[in-house]
Parts: sequence; structure tokens; C-alpha cells
Amino acid sequence: MIKKFFLLGLVLLAAGQLFAQSFKMITLSADGSTENYLVSEVQKITFDTGSDKMIVNLKTGSDVANITCVSFEDATGIQTPKPESSISVFPNPVQETLTVNGVKKDAVINVYSMSGALLKTVTAQDNSTKVDVSSLQQGIYLLQIDKQVVKFIKK
Repeated sequence: MIKKFFLLGLVLLAAGQLFAQSFKMITLSADGSTENYLVSEVQKITFDTGSDKMIVNLKTGSDVANITCVSFEDATGIQTPKPESSISVFPNPVQETLTVNGVKKDAVINVYSMSGALLKTVTAQDNSTKVDVSSLQQGIYLLQIDKQVVKFIKK
């Protein structure tokens, strides 16, 4: 029985590595330059404290700073269709009420801390929904609507 779990774990690990190597991450820096990295080369992505920029930590030990946008693409050249999104969030930074535009009625809007804790869930009432964030501490949070994630800052 232990051998079966070990083999299953080994197969899943190998499949994960193959999957990760077939996708590349494209970064856009504040100066407008772009760089490509295989997802398998990336250790983690963090937000720079006190700014809206990201830092990409590579497994080689080097860091790529001042990243404003990260996107992912199939490294095989096969284009994956990307859904058109018209979701916008404002004001950002926010003090009390965050407005989310472009959501479908009854869509679930989740607010997460940067540590991944679910803090609040709101059901969209219409195309423009207000989310009360006044009870949140100052910091950076993630707003998840369906498969899209948007970062916002609470003042």
C-alpha cells in the first residue's frame, strides 16, 4: 500500500514538472521592458512592500524587481484562448467601499489576505457591485471574481 502511494506521488510530481516546463511567464517591468521565464524557473512571486510592484524570485537565487505585470503563455507556441475581461476595480487604493464593475449578476466576489485567508464573500447584485472593506486593516488584498484575481490596496 505504501509503495502505491509513493508511486502515485512520484507520477504526480513528474507530471507537475512536465506541465510547469511547458508554460512560460512573461514579466513587464516599470521601464516597459519584458522578460520571459519558464514557470519551472520561478520560485515565488511577491509584492514589494510599500509599492504596487512585484518581485519574481528565481530558483537560481536571483531576483527580478519592479515588475508591474505578469502573464502566462504556453511555451509550445499554441495559443490558449483568453477570455475578454472588462472587470474594473476602483478606487485603488480604497478606504471604505470598493466598486467592482463588469461582473455578472450573482457572481461570487471573494476577498483574500495576502496569506490566502478568505476574509469576505459578496454576491454581485448587478454589473456594478460595491464591497465594504472598511473593516479591513491597511494592506494589500486580493479580490477573486470567478477565475480572475485583482490586487487592491486598503488605506
